[in-house]
Amino acid sequence: MEENGETLDLYIRKIEDQELKGLLLKLKNELRKQDASWDGVRAILVTLYRKNSGVFSEVAPLIIK
Repeated sequence: MEENGETLDLYIRKIEDQELKGLLLKLKNELRKQDASWDGVRAILVTLYRKNSGVFSEVAPLIIK
């Protein structure tokens, strides 16, 4: 699903599942913290993977950009 110029924000806007959207917003907020910890990010990523591994696979490249 990754398109040229797609960002995490744009991806989140496309999500209709409210539980997934909430999880992605939580991830985005954690990543934007100045003192973001790997443990916090990892916990959210694990939850996302367990909830929907397809979305996890689409989001991972957006995070590492």
